[in-house]
Order: sequence, then C-alpha cells, then structure tokens
Amino acid sequence: MQKKRVYFVQVGFSFDKDMYLPYSAGCLAAYAFDDDGINKSYSFGGFIIKRDSIADSLKSIVNPSVAAFSCNIWNMEFNKALARAVKIAYPDCTVIFGGHSVECDGRLLSEDYIDYLIFGEGEIPFRDLLVALYDGDVSSVKNIAYRQDGKTVLSEREYYTDDPDYPSPYLSGMFDSLFDAYPDVCFLAVLETNRGCPYGCSYCDWTSRKMRFFPMEKVQKEIEWMSRNKIEYCFCADSNFGMFERDKEIAQLLIKAKKNTGYPKVFRPCYEKNSDDNVFEICKNLNEYGMDKGATMAYQTLSDEALRNVNRKNLTLEHFSNLVTRYKKAGVPTYSELILGLPGETYESFCNGLCRLLESGQHNSVSVYYCEFLPNTVLSSPEYVKKHGIKYEKVAFNHIHSAAVEEEIPEYSYIVMETATMSREMWVKSNIFSICLQCFHSLGLLRCFAVYLNYVKGVKYEVFYKGLVDYIFSSEDTLLYRLFNGFREKLASSLKGDWNYQSPLFGDVVWFFEEGAFLELLYNSDTFEKEIMPYLSRFTDDDVLLSELWRYQTAVIRKPFSKCEEIVFSYDFYSFFESLYSGEDAQLKKEKILFTVNDTDVYTDWKKYAKEVVWFGRRRGATVITNNKNLFEIKNLG
Repeated sequence: MQKKRVYFVQVGFSFDKDMYLPYSAGCLAAYAFDDDGINKSYSFGGFIIKRDSIADSLKSIVNPSVAAFSCNIWNMEFNKALARAVKIAYPDCTVIFGGHSVECDGRLLSEDYIDYLIFGEGEIPFRDLLVALYDGDVSSVKNIAYRQDGKTVLSEREYYTDDPDYPSPYLSGMFDSLFDAYPDVCFLAVLETNRGCPYGCSYCDWTSRKMRFFPMEKVQKEIEWMSRNKIEYCFCADSNFGMFERDKEIAQLLIKAKKNTGYPKVFRPCYEKNSDDNVFEICKNLNEYGMDKGATMAYQTLSDEALRNVNRKNLTLEHFSNLVTRYKKAGVPTYSELILGLPGETYESFCNGLCRLLESGQHNSVSVYYCEFLPNTVLSSPEYVKKHGIKYEKVAFNHIHSAAVEEEIPEYSYIVMETATMSREMWVKSNIFSICLQCFHSLGLLRCFAVYLNYVKGVKYEVFYKGLVDYIFSSEDTLLYRLFNGFREKLASSLKGDWNYQSPLFGDVVWFFEEGAFLELLYNSDTFEKEIMPYLSRFTDDDVLLSELWRYQTAVIRKPFSKCEEIVFSYDFYSFFESLYSGEDAQLKKEKILFTVNDTDVYTDWKKYAKEVVWFGRRRGATVITNNKNLFEIKNLG
C-alpha cells in the first residue's frame, strides 16, 4: 500500500539571507516519524518555510495526504490562504492547524478547508492524530477539535506534567534537506531546554505553569549540532532562562562551542524576570564572549493597579537599582521593557513609570512594546475584556527592521488601544512621550542634559521630557515638529499598522519611531542644535556651562564619518556622569580634560551605521561612545 505523504508548513519572514529553521514543525515531524507504525504508513513530504507566492508554495506540495500548519501571528493569514489552495487542489488532503494562534474554542473550524485543530503542546496529539487518521477513529485523541455531523467536537484536554524526552529535530536529521535546498540561506535556530512558566501573566499565552526539563544530554548535543552547522544566531525559547542552576551549565556549553568553532555567535535568551546571581553570572560570561546584548530587566508596567490586573509582581525598584549598578560595574549593559496598554495603566502612571526607571539608574536602554490581544490568554477572555473595558483593533503586522514590501497575503496584529483607564487619545499621547524618552534619553541625544539637570538642578525626568514634548509641538515649522507630528498623526489615524519610520537614507528598512527620529536628527545635527537650544537654555543662565555641556553631549554620540578627534573641556564631565551611572554621588569639577575619540571602525555609510549601531547595537547602548572603552580616552590636563 502506498504511504500517505505528510507536509509541514511553518513560514516566517527573512531579512537579507537570514531565516529560522522551522523548529516547531520540526519537533512534530521528529516525534511522529520516530514511531515505527507511522513510518510504515506515512512518508515525510518536506517543510514549506519560505514566504513565496501561494501559487509557488502550492507547487512544493505534491499529492499530499496531510498538510500540517504551524500558526503564529506572523503567518496565520498565509497559512489560511495556502491551506485553502491545498484543499482546492487536493480535496482529500487532511488539513491540520496548530500553534499559538489557534483558539482553544475551535472557532477556526468555521473555515471549511481546515479539518482538525491541535491545542497546546503538539508532539503527542499530532502523532496520535496521524495514527487515528489511518485507523479511521479520532474520538480518543486528546487536545484536538474536529467537525462531526456539522458540529464542532472538542476532545478531552490534557496538560502534560512529565519531563519531555522527545526526539530532537536537529539530531534526527529533519533539517538536513533544508541546508541542501537553501545553500545561500543563513539559518537561525531555536534552543529549547525546558517548557512551562511558573508565572501567570494575563497577557501571556504560555499554557503550563509546570516546569518540565529536556535531558541535559540532548541539550548538549543540540548545541554541538548548532556549532558544527555554523548557526550564527540561537534564540532560546525558555520562558525564564537563568531561573535554574543548570542554566549556568548550559551557558558554559554555549561558550565552549563558540570557543571551539566560533558558533553560535549570538545566544539570545529571555531571562528570569526576578534577576538574581544566576542571571548575573550567565550574562557576565556570555557578554565576555560577545554572545549576548546584555541583561533584560523587564518591568512591563510600574502601575500597582495594572500589575494586579495582569497578575504580575515586579522587582522592587531598590533591588532593580542595585542590579543596574552591579551590571554597570561588571561592564554588562542592561535594558528594560514596558508594555503600553495594560488594563489599569493611565497616561500619568505610564509616563511616571518610565521616568522611575531612569531615576533608578536605567539610562542605557528602555524599550516600549504594544499590548497585543493574543488568543488563549486571560486578557482575551470575554469576562476580562468586559471588566477592563478593553478595545483592540486589527492592524497590519508591523515588520520592523525588514524591508517594506507589498505582500500578497498581509498578516495582522490585534493591538489593545483603549481600556477603562486609558482612552485612545491618551494611548497616542503615551506613545509620543515614550518615543521622545527613548529617542533623547535611551538612544542618548539629550541624556547628559537630562541627567545633569536632574542631579544638579533637581529637575525631574518627567518634567524635562514632558516639557520637551510640549516644546516640540509648540514649535511649528521645525524638523522636530514635523517628525513628531508625523508620528502622532500615524498613531491617531492609521489602522494599517504603519507605526514606523522609513527613509532611503538609512536603508530599505522600517524603523521604530524613536530610531527614525534619532537618525534624522543626527543626520541633520546642525538643524537639531539650532532647534533644541532654546529649550535647553530654559534650565540655566550659565551660557558657558550650557555650551560646554552641549559640546560634551554631542561628543559622546557615536556618529558616522567621525574620524579620531581630540576635544578639550573645561569640566570633567566624564567622571561626573560615570559616577552617576554607577550609582555613586558625584561633583562636577572644573578641570581641563582631553577627550579623545579613537573610533577606528569609522562608518562611511549611513545605512551600515543605522543597521549596526542603531539596530544591532541599541540594547547594549552602542549609540553612546562612553559605553565602549575601546572608542575613547580621557586625560586630565590639570
């Protein structure tokens, strides 16, 4: 009897030559075809991973019996379109959808081209479904949904508690054919060492709080596989890397692999949110070998009400401040993240929360993300939506840091833009404040002024940056106004998800608003200086100090086309700011200081500068020269 052919579809987006190996689909395939019975009844058709046209993608699927789709927000609409085309071309093909974007109530079965849904962890139910399809009775398969007599049937739901010991898609050779099929692609990989998350944040769709661990022998062999196959970038799928003692051993295995072969070049984990000694040791070691961008200190929100509403507890700000200082002294950059749109947050609490991070020492990098309305979360339940007055909108998926292209099949995100405590108008206003703070403080254009005024003059960061926003919008016919008013208009009116900035000067890439503003203002530095000085002069009548501080502020921003240069200052600004950034008291001394820029890697192209410094280097603070001791020298001239 002829074997039934099974295809796996997991498409993603690529940048240049980079593309992820289809880890989720690979796990399902490796587990299923490890079964002798399935091997006798089914054949492996292959993976569909490139986002080609539907017509071209369909050509890659020949006489399928089963087509299994891994669904996420970045490929859901593509999957629907391809599945519909598969069903038309091959009516007898069984179409299966699984993944994070498959709602557990079975509503997707309203699409008649989908036959089965799989919920949660997929290896076991997918294997069991293949066996049942061959036998003709799927009634005993758990964690699935299907149609029967015109009605949706939801099977018994089971949550797994044993440690997973599934075959590895890497070690079992599932991906070998992809390297042959795409010789010009630089494949990125996912490393998964455990499953589960002990926290229960309402906005997150992690399905199990039970922590389950893959065997260390498997983890080690997968790292060795990635090293042999020259995987440059490895993303860690663990929910809280560094939470467990064995994570230190895993980090050492990665470092050993890089020492031996040079790969993986980068390991990018999501760190345990209650950062402790484990995380510090891991971050320090990985950064020593250039394998990570820094330590994440995610807060998501500093509003007590919002924290209660989303079932989250943060580090105390005192602990946070001590950690920032500890990492700073160890030479490890830190960055923090907030989510805009959580229920209970207000405009005032959001702005205040951002500035409290600055007050606690987080000057290197703060990033703000939108609250997404994800399937299968507490936040998306009807009761929760009603209780918190949540309103969300379907907008085009934002392909940040990718080329802007017209897609055959657009993807969509669902963004929370209004709650009972934050109107749409306040959501836009919060965005503008966030963009302003990230551009001028995190990326550094006015950081020295803000820190100086805060410490010496007692000007609160919130006052400085709210005042800056007001100044910008009162300064019509300026570059500052045109930039930020453009951002405001997009945020207020666009349902296309066009919440980004693009200019051919900085490459065929779309940027976050704050990155676009930083690049434009740096590119037009003379105009920026002319426009911003009236605002800065409000805070001091010492013209000499103002001029000196502006020269220092300008000097510490890494710029393209900057040759080695020597600058003499009448004040020891460097020692002053470094003391403050290290959590120490400081005094601005009037001493003659020689500041020498030794940037031997001069960028002669705005596009390369934008990509490597602003995009790749943002989290480690690459836009500010004094974050890299190899780029400058300080000499006291007495």
